Amino acid sequence: MPPPLLNVVGLRKDYGHTPVFDDVDLTIDAGETVGLSGKSGSGKSTLGRCILRLEEPTAGEVYYNGADLLKMGKKDLNLVRPDLQMIFQHPETSFNPRMAVGFGIAEPLSYRTGTRPEEVLNGLADLLRRVGLRRDQLDRFPHQLSGGELQRAMLARVFSLQPKLVIADEPTSMLDVSVQAQVLGLMKTLQEETGVSYLLISHDLEVLGAVCDRVAYMRNGTVEKADAG
Repeated sequence: MPPPLLNVVGLRKDYGHTPVFDDVDLTIDAGETVGLSGKSGSGKSTLGRCILRLEEPTAGEVYYNGADLLKMGKKDLNLVRPDLQMIFQHPETSFNPRMAVGFGIAEPLSYRTGTRPEEVLNGLADLLRRVGLRRDQLDRFPHQLSGGELQRAMLARVFSLQPKLVIADEPTSMLDVSVQAQVLGLMKTLQEETGVSYLLISHDLEVLGAVCDRVAYMRNGTVEKADAG
């Protein structure tokens, strides 16, 4: 059996002298969707950010493809950054409000490749079609799009980098039920096409049970073993 794509061992995060979570163990296999549930304030979002080193954990190990992310220097970490992406609950915070959405989608790949944003967007035409974005929507500013449209733009931005693991933090909680289903269905389709793994963070157990292979629960500052969804 191949090793897990992600293996979190004994992860701890303190704010001052107060632990947010401690001794967290979690594994995610290639192509798997693992859900993470828990009460508001239980540390779910902080755990997601610590796994990707958007926040620095206090202690523990995070292995991606066998390499400990927490021991990587900035140069090595930047090399694996495209593989490890995050989708936030409020997608508008990920886009520059003064920049057209299309340029916001192209920005990460343009930065990494040195390619002009217009050329990046031309190369992403098939991806933009798959996520359901029209050309005219790319010319609008973030505040001119609905929440569902912005999450589609966020998916295009993330998947332009061809990630191996995406941590999605409450990606549909701000959307109405019909749009939730569309976004979750799109995420599933992209997973089938690319083999990406997901850690899906949500307080909604019904959503997690419907789309996840396993669901873990964050209680009392740690994560209980993930059970089949």
